[in-house]
Amino acid sequence: MTTVPPKIAILGFSLETNGFSPPSTRRDFEESYLFSGAALETDLRAVNSRASGTLPGFVREMDSTGAWSMAPLTVAATSPGGPVEQGFFDEFLAQVEAGLRAAMPVQGVYISEHGAASSTGDVDPDGTLFERVRKIVGPGVPVVVTLDLHANVSQRMVDKTDVMIAFLTNPHVDQRERGMEAARAMRELLGGLKTAKALVRIPLMPPSVTLLTGVGESEADIASGTLPRPYGELIREGQKHVSPASSGPTSVLNVSISAGFFLTDSSKAGMTVLVTTRGDQAAASRLARTLAQRAWDQRYRFVPRLISLEDAVARLRRVCDDPNAPPICLADVADNPGGGGRGNTTALLSALLEAGVHGVALATFNDAELAAEAHRLGVGARFTAHFNRAESHPLSGKLSAPAEVMALSDGNLIGRRGAAGGRRIALGPAARIRVGGIDVVVIGIRQQCTDPGIPEHLGIDIAKLRGFVVKSRGHFRAGFAEFYDDARIVEVDAPGLASPVLARLPYRNLPRPIFPLDPDTQWQATGN
Repeated sequence: MTTVPPKIAILGFSLETNGFSPPSTRRDFEESYLFSGAALETDLRAVNSRASGTLPGFVREMDSTGAWSMAPLTVAATSPGGPVEQGFFDEFLAQVEAGLRAAMPVQGVYISEHGAASSTGDVDPDGTLFERVRKIVGPGVPVVVTLDLHANVSQRMVDKTDVMIAFLTNPHVDQRERGMEAARAMRELLGGLKTAKALVRIPLMPPSVTLLTGVGESEADIASGTLPRPYGELIREGQKHVSPASSGPTSVLNVSISAGFFLTDSSKAGMTVLVTTRGDQAAASRLARTLAQRAWDQRYRFVPRLISLEDAVARLRRVCDDPNAPPICLADVADNPGGGGRGNTTALLSALLEAGVHGVALATFNDAELAAEAHRLGVGARFTAHFNRAESHPLSGKLSAPAEVMALSDGNLIGRRGAAGGRRIALGPAARIRVGGIDVVVIGIRQQCTDPGIPEHLGIDIAKLRGFVVKSRGHFRAGFAEFYDDARIVEVDAPGLASPVLARLPYRNLPRPIFPLDPDTQWQATGN
């Protein structure tokens, strides 16, 4: 008797919502990643895909573990930003539903999700998507999900899926491995596995700057424990309990400790521990409570420590004036596009220009109009650069300064390190302009600078810089580790929509009390 290979539907929605940023639109997704049908499958099977690593990781592992066929539906992903416009999300849901119904029967569904989305009309669009999928395929079809470790996890998300697998590393250098893990879980579920799950939510909302797990580029580096990171320690403790299928029918399949995204301003806020076992509910509940209590007991280690803008500028000025001082990297963490920042605040750049620093580069500054002007003028042109000419957000700020066009690019390149390694990067029209002693990489599509190839492809030799300013919170660390170790990275307390100083943010929807906003919060892990 011939066995028909299982057909697996593939879809996903990826948005890390910053509740204080302008809404995310269809155009944001079109500029970043919006693929359907045959075009989606082509990209997922490309040598250098534009998709998140979870998707090609899932495809490669399914290919290597047996016959199967893909039903490529729709994947929408963009850089973190404000809540997605409800109209676009409704269109996305309708497209997924139509595609899934047309593909039926399917034997499994894989969803590549971020998990921290909100929309202008829905506090839990991730849960809404999972619920729609489950309603179509029914209770017996495996639904496997991968999540960013900054996901805001709801009970509905857990209830409507069989397995949810969060990243283990931050910076996220294990996306491909988590996609592969999802494929292995799918194979177990196709073989008849029934899972048991336990979710515990903790009233702990750590800012992202406190959530590093390590900067190595492999899981072996992360597992070595050489860097004392509280979040990394917690994740590694959870992974000690995970066992392969051969360990027994009731062993632990997955432990996902999701810190949540502190900027979403969501009723789902709070770190969660999700334990999935091979059918043992009591074991799942017991381990989830144990890990949750451990996280809570470590809560004071999740309080951020930043350096003032003034002190950071003074430190870089000293480095510029001392040729024997090791170069440093200033992280403009509050303007991180990877957290919903606009990527175009001028406060730090203005202060550095006033201080007269030299031999410094900044990447990346999001200003499509300025990039386009540099392209019109051409390399060598001298002009007055008007930063944020078309920007109205008060935190962004205006800045005008004499500038020279040093290099131009169409913004298309292949990442070479970290989370972007091997992936196609699209910056939009890009320019390197020199303002005073600073080379600024200006781009047309908002995103954080995670890969050294971004400044390098415009002729910047990072190793020769006295200082590097990066608009990123933490993912740049994996990409730039060859240039800057932890001791030479300075996290700057500057203005921005992604500020990790929680007391400055106008929260409206959080469950209260929650630590560290409410430092006297009391909590104990109890029966689940």
